[in-house]
Amino acid sequence: MIIPLHGLLADWRGRFRHQAVLTALAAGTDPDPQELATALLATYHGPAAPAEVYRRLLDAGEFQVAGGMLTDCPELRDGAVDFRQALSRARAAADEAVRLKVGELLRRAEDADIAPPPGLAAAGLRERARLRTAPVAAQLAQYEEILARDIETAVGALRESAGTDEREPAQTAFVNDLLAAGQLRVARAVLEREPPGALLPEAVPQLPPWRTSFDPEVVRQVLVDPSAPRVAEYQRWEPADASARALLDAYDDLMSEEGCTRQAVGTFTSALGRFLGRGDQHAPVTARPDGTGFMTSFDGLFAEDPLRHLHETGRVDLFVAAPNSPGLPGDLAGLNQCVAVGHGLEPSGYLGGQPGAVLSTRDLLRLLPVTEHRPTAMLRLLARQWPLTVLAGRTPKDLDRLLGSGETRWQRLRWIVDLAGLGDAVAVDEMESATGFDTGLLHTMLHRAAPGQPRTALLPSGRFASWEDDTDLVRAMEEHLAGRCPDQVALVTLWAALYVADSDGRVGMDDVRAAAAMAATSEKDTAAAVAAGAAALAADGLLRPDGEDDLRLLPRAKVLGMLAHHAEDRLTHAVARLPAAAAAEPPGTRSLLLARLTDWHLNRHRLAPAFAAYQSLNSADSTDGNELLSTARRMLAQTEAGDRLAPDGTSLLDQVLRELVVELSAAHAQVEVDIRCPVDARAALSADALRVVFYEILENAAESVSAAGGGTVQVSVQIDEPDLVIDILDSGEGLLGQFQDRPTLVFRKGQTTKGPDRGHGLHQVRSILADVAEGPAEITVGPAGDAHPTLRGAHVHLDLPQPSRGVGR
Repeated sequence: MIIPLHGLLADWRGRFRHQAVLTALAAGTDPDPQELATALLATYHGPAAPAEVYRRLLDAGEFQVAGGMLTDCPELRDGAVDFRQALSRARAAADEAVRLKVGELLRRAEDADIAPPPGLAAAGLRERARLRTAPVAAQLAQYEEILARDIETAVGALRESAGTDEREPAQTAFVNDLLAAGQLRVARAVLEREPPGALLPEAVPQLPPWRTSFDPEVVRQVLVDPSAPRVAEYQRWEPADASARALLDAYDDLMSEEGCTRQAVGTFTSALGRFLGRGDQHAPVTARPDGTGFMTSFDGLFAEDPLRHLHETGRVDLFVAAPNSPGLPGDLAGLNQCVAVGHGLEPSGYLGGQPGAVLSTRDLLRLLPVTEHRPTAMLRLLARQWPLTVLAGRTPKDLDRLLGSGETRWQRLRWIVDLAGLGDAVAVDEMESATGFDTGLLHTMLHRAAPGQPRTALLPSGRFASWEDDTDLVRAMEEHLAGRCPDQVALVTLWAALYVADSDGRVGMDDVRAAAAMAATSEKDTAAAVAAGAAALAADGLLRPDGEDDLRLLPRAKVLGMLAHHAEDRLTHAVARLPAAAAAEPPGTRSLLLARLTDWHLNRHRLAPAFAAYQSLNSADSTDGNELLSTARRMLAQTEAGDRLAPDGTSLLDQVLRELVVELSAAHAQVEVDIRCPVDARAALSADALRVVFYEILENAAESVSAAGGGTVQVSVQIDEPDLVIDILDSGEGLLGQFQDRPTLVFRKGQTTKGPDRGHGLHQVRSILADVAEGPAEITVGPAGDAHPTLRGAHVHLDLPQPSRGVGR
């Protein structure tokens, strides 16, 4: 006969004193009689009190059983509030433990660049853990085992790949360290992006640490005095060769009581150049008027190939402090890169903490034994004391130029991060992941990493220090993105795109329009606004076309995913500000602005990224007026800010000039233009760039001629290999006011005699010509003088490069 144990135990009043019985009942099956007997015998000396059983259930993670006991057991009703709070705390702790474990496994999978086990990221694991932890723990252990096996397979494949490359031992060791740490994604990036033979940070060993118990001055005296007793502990700082010995001797002379002389400074500078591999160089030495020391310079600090791009000339200013100097002069802050030496000078230890980077006696001694990569080893000591602008530039455009293009971006960022003390390839990988290598976001992240603090951004685990938890950094990147939106419409579109974007960055324009309409608080044509905003964001690079009516977020940056969490709230606020922005506009402004953009005056904006969008809207059969106006404003703002496309390309100068003359004649009826240009004169600028350049010059000339009651502008072009030599003369009033004595002032932004909102044209021209890839392209402005018997106004002279005769021209 089978005894229905489950039914008997379910009605047994003593079940609340036996944990095994309650657990078996919760499973919904009859307990094994033998196991039940064993459990009951274990309580031979007296069953546990219900409160004790309840606590054991919480410790065992049997929360569902504990919850049922709290409901059914009469003995627990007196302390029900405390028991229920204990259950809530235990469930929360279990939930958090599962969240952390899942996060750890997902990070390991991400670092290894492999797919996590299916189901790992499911929220159901946390829900199940709030009922019973044991099955969830077993499932997580299984996931961890699968992940470890997949990582081991991937590591083996990468080790095999790394073994076939001819790489420096230091780089191979670094890759192996990354593999051992599970950083497979970074290891793969190093192998793929850093070719064998390239100088990488790992190939330049860190300098040996200095023992704080050693006095640098004592060590220096021992090393320079051959008769001094040799101290075994000081042997590691013995000069490696004759150039290192000469540098030590020159430094010792400089630091002597009477040694800081012009000659001693020159000797030290020459010795430093030889030590860095630059040979004998004699830079001028100048005594400072305030008596604090001498100023000179040296070469070689940026001599090695990967670092030359960080410094255009390679020459670094050097301040040599006089004995008893009070410290570093404040005017050193005006020098972009400056090194200081002097008795008693010490680095501050903080990036940008003082105007010059100090090469102390201690650090000079640490350099003496180095035999390879001396410039880079020395630069590591100094660069961390300079402001980060020295390495990463002041603007995103500066950083973009420093990083270059293609795979050089990764390699150069590696060196910037290394020299700034921000970490190694793991930190670079985190920064790329956070920013998608968008230069603006990357510039924000670099400069916000730890301003004014020691560069200790790597956690012991090797990950870049919790940037995701740095609310100030995330806010700074959000503000940067908002600042790239030229108007409120573009900001609305950005937040709508972030709100609807899928995990792969795809954005459906229908979804964007719907999201913006949903957030609108009043009747509003959001479709037109969104179209204009999308065009602005595409011109900036934050969005790009992806199909007929879809877009894709650029870059694929983690920070965009983080910002998407509060995109709905930001979108609502941004849309709410649209009506106020429209209402604040003075009557007639819209029509007046568009009326100014005639065919002639539009030439000023041809290099603005939004110009093509404006032209397309302006020439369409039916265009929404708000969208056209928004695009026009964005185009004008880009021109004003100097945000323009590259002038690269080639074009026939005669054709461009004659097209411009037709448009100029419609705007200035009293002006006659005389074009004298060879039909085959081809310039190494795009047609749009030429139109901008000659618009600004001819507009100035036409205004001057019109003010004089009419007259002539003459454009003469000669081919003088390898350039086109161009002279523009007019019969106007010529240079006026301060420009007569200082004609170069016409190129300064805002310098004009023509009233407010002027003085930008020739500044833009010079800036465009400076960007010509096949330069030099030059412009000068002056009075016409005797260049022509009747055209006695202004004389503009241009030298424009012709296209090279290489392949493809």
